[in-house]
Amino acid sequence: MDATANLPLAGVRVLDCSRVLAGPFASMTLGDLGAEVIKVEPPDGDETRSWGPPYWGEPSDGLSAYFAAINRNKRAIAVDLKTDDGRAILNALAARADILVHNFRPSTAERLGLGPERLATDHPHLVTAVVEGFPGGAAERERPAYDLLAQAVSGYMWVTGEPDGQPTKVGVAVLDLLAGLQVALGAVAALVGRDHTPVARVQASLVEVGVTSLINVLANHVAGGDEPQRHGSGHPNIVPYQSFEAADGHLVIAIGNNAQFGRLLEVLGVRDPDGRYATNALRLEHRDEVIASLADAIRVWKRDDLLRSLAEADIPAGPVNRVSEAVRMMEDAHGGSWLQEGGPMRLAPSPLLVDGRRAPLRRPPPRLGEHTDEILAELGWKQPAIDRMREAGIVR
Repeated sequence: MDATANLPLAGVRVLDCSRVLAGPFASMTLGDLGAEVIKVEPPDGDETRSWGPPYWGEPSDGLSAYFAAINRNKRAIAVDLKTDDGRAILNALAARADILVHNFRPSTAERLGLGPERLATDHPHLVTAVVEGFPGGAAERERPAYDLLAQAVSGYMWVTGEPDGQPTKVGVAVLDLLAGLQVALGAVAALVGRDHTPVARVQASLVEVGVTSLINVLANHVAGGDEPQRHGSGHPNIVPYQSFEAADGHLVIAIGNNAQFGRLLEVLGVRDPDGRYATNALRLEHRDEVIASLADAIRVWKRDDLLRSLAEADIPAGPVNRVSEAVRMMEDAHGGSWLQEGGPMRLAPSPLLVDGRRAPLRRPPPRLGEHTDEILAELGWKQPAIDRMREAGIVR
């Protein structure tokens, strides 16, 4: 039975001309949901293939852990889009695709045959999903951008870190991931609505995604006018909502209402006889005092003992896990079989369950050019022509 048969995007064809993280993450998300994804790389490959160690296998295989994390459920073709033959292959692939994903700058996209006017003219059925760096006019959209730069200019770094420390980036490339999800959602929406509202192109920029995803921090600034500041693991609108240090480790406590706070005081044996901390507004007003009082009470507890007591009192709390501990937690939650096996690789699955079932790992991340001959044969190229293009460096 076809592994995609019960997945919602079965039958949808995606052409992934993107590289690095945001675009490949978008196309992988579509592939996890059943789409057939073909990854188009230059002959020297997506640069993340060399972002190691660690690698799965030999470095020459190009399967860095980074690349493998965002390129499952895809086939791969390596082709030089700077050549006429390469662009002819791209055109043939686009003719069969429903969605095309890329994250090239506008001028580069034009040179490679991925300009919006050309795609709309030659392939009016195609939805193009584009991740850009900066919003704005032509000059801004030509600026190179990575997640670190986007986190810096969007305000993310300004509000991340300890109050008396330096601006800090989030530990993963979160804006790449958010931008990838945005364009994947936009592309699927365009497919759903194309019979009544044809859409040729959806796009999002890392920087604009960054600013809009500040959410309550941005709303606080717009509504109140004050400049948001860093609160460490704390929250600008809620107290207490942060990490604390116990006698043998760290934990977080996330209080969402006054009843939870009252139960927290009971567990910790902290008194508030005059109602000084009774409401969130009062706790915000006396943030330093509240946190100091709670911290003194928490640091004498062993972490896991306190977490058990908090759980019994129905107070949202949890340990600050190492990554290895988080993986063990997921394995335990899923009967010891959370990671998916793909050849020598062990990969995190899609977190999305479809009718309660995990989407399968249908294809492990591909080696560079692993499916070039197979895909070209499907498009009608004969082996002698493929061999000639390979000798000329047009495909790999």
